[in-house]
Amino acid sequence: MIRENLKMAVESIKSNRMRSFLTMLGIIIGIMAVIIILSAGTGAKNSMMAYAEEIGSTTINIMTTGHAEFTDYFTDEDLTAMGELPGVTAVTPLVNSYGTVVYGRNDNWGYIYGCAPGFRSIQGIKMVSGRFFNEDEYNAERKVVVIDDVTANRFFGSTNVVGLEVDIYSYARDNTISTKAKIVGVCKNPNANIFYEGMNSIMYMPCTLVNRLFYEGDMTISDVYIKVADPADKASVSAAAISAVEARHNARGRDAYTLYDMQQQVDEMNTIIGMIQTFVAAVAAISLLVGGIGVMNIMLVSVSERTREIGIRKALGAKTGVILQQFLTEAAILSLCGGMIGLGLGYLGSFGICALVGVEPAFDLGTILMTMAFSAGVGIFFGIYPARKAAKLSPIEALRHE
Repeated sequence: MIRENLKMAVESIKSNRMRSFLTMLGIIIGIMAVIIILSAGTGAKNSMMAYAEEIGSTTINIMTTGHAEFTDYFTDEDLTAMGELPGVTAVTPLVNSYGTVVYGRNDNWGYIYGCAPGFRSIQGIKMVSGRFFNEDEYNAERKVVVIDDVTANRFFGSTNVVGLEVDIYSYARDNTISTKAKIVGVCKNPNANIFYEGMNSIMYMPCTLVNRLFYEGDMTISDVYIKVADPADKASVSAAAISAVEARHNARGRDAYTLYDMQQQVDEMNTIIGMIQTFVAAVAAISLLVGGIGVMNIMLVSVSERTREIGIRKALGAKTGVILQQFLTEAAILSLCGGMIGLGLGYLGSFGICALVGVEPAFDLGTILMTMAFSAGVGIFFGIYPARKAAKLSPIEALRHE
């Protein structure tokens, strides 16, 4: 009986190919959208998490708090003292500013990171061309800059731009201060895995230069990054570093410094990306419900068209359950076929989308099976009403139907 129902369902679908395809279209689009969003989102998430966890497992970030006084800002002597702590492999200051990078008629708002050469290894900055600025340029306060690859491509159409000069306008202390800086390198923009158009520029410059130009020479280092050799030493090194600077600035008990664990940032990022991914996937899944309504609509049309056939079958002894199974089988096949086509298109589309954002798609078998089961479930659910309507038809009334 099951084989007979399958055969009849397939024949019915084949006899109305275009109508069946249009019915499946909602299911196809829904499944395709869900697969692309989940695979591309998971791929981007994995890429970002791998990068963030690699950095966060060995990185300590110590910052001044709102309780800090101006004399509590970090000094070069503080950096030297923290660099001599056991287990520390690198220490670098960070001075944040923001402004605009300009070349000809091109300009873009962005972040200016005043740092030391060691910041590259601590943050895992990946160079695309050229190099990061060196110790000589840092100590001499040279006007050099490392820009991100998205900005380079937007401004110059290439990342081979070492030696060119750009104008940088900083808005530190509510004053607009400009300087020309020579590009010594182009780095990979870590945010380009998810965003591209309209991205903020990233500029790395010597901290000594940023302090002199944009902060009038005042020591404004409020962030220090420390890299440890062994992740297991993070807690002990963190405590020792804060104790050392508190002693040097006579700041014990004033809550002048705080520790920001990079792993906490990783966890927060993971949670945010997961929430966004779930929300977008849920929105895409709505199209599955729309597709299910389409299945119900076409099944009602099918019941209306085949009323006489149903009457003949019931007059020949077909039971109500058999008629019910026939139309439920047809609805399930429509949904499953749509789901399989959507799965294939979603699989191919994932590689296309991920190629654009530069990540590897990640496919989860459990998610795929759950999506396919949901697709079949939608078909069965929305096929119940038309199937029951067909099964409950009176044989006499059905035979009278023209």
